[in-house]
Amino acid sequence: MYQYLHKYFSLNRTLTLPGIGSFYAETQSANLDFINKTLLAPVIVIHYKSEDAIAEEKFYNFLSKESGLNKIESTDHFNFFTTNLKQQLETGTELKFQGIGTLLKNEDGFLFKQDEALRNLFPVIAAERVIRLHAEHNIRVGEDDKTSTEMHAHLAKREVKKDQWWIIAIILAAVGIAAIAFYYR
Repeated sequence: MYQYLHKYFSLNRTLTLPGIGSFYAETQSANLDFINKTLLAPVIVIHYKSEDAIAEEKFYNFLSKESGLNKIESTDHFNFFTTNLKQQLETGTELKFQGIGTLLKNEDGFLFKQDEALRNLFPVIAAERVIRLHAEHNIRVGEDDKTSTEMHAHLAKREVKKDQWWIIAIILAAVGIAAIAFYYR
């Protein structure tokens, strides 16, 4: 029965076990850890909700098709299976659902721990900054679109003008020294 549960959960991202609760999968988006220069891949997070719900008709149809039994027989087998699981949980047995996680019952209720095998399938990726010299791209400057080459040329012209400020400073200093020398003479 476990293989049917795993297959159904893999296909539908949800699974309800009557008297025990529901499992559902959610995709967590990729994250960039800028400080450690890593990219965390998107992962599937499995949640458990302790509720007294019944399985969907879709599940019973799936179970009948997969097991090769008629719908009534497969439903009876499934109900017997979940009753047995619930009794095992009541006695403190830890239930391991392949590809989903581990479920056990304590004094506070059910405790679920996700199977970490899913996280191990998607390793952390190193994210290094790549600088491409002389790669041209478009830049929005105010209301105008310019290329990076045009902006480099424009900024280079402005830098040339900034590099000549010291000539004016020397001329003004010489004039100032000459005026002081002429005044005290």
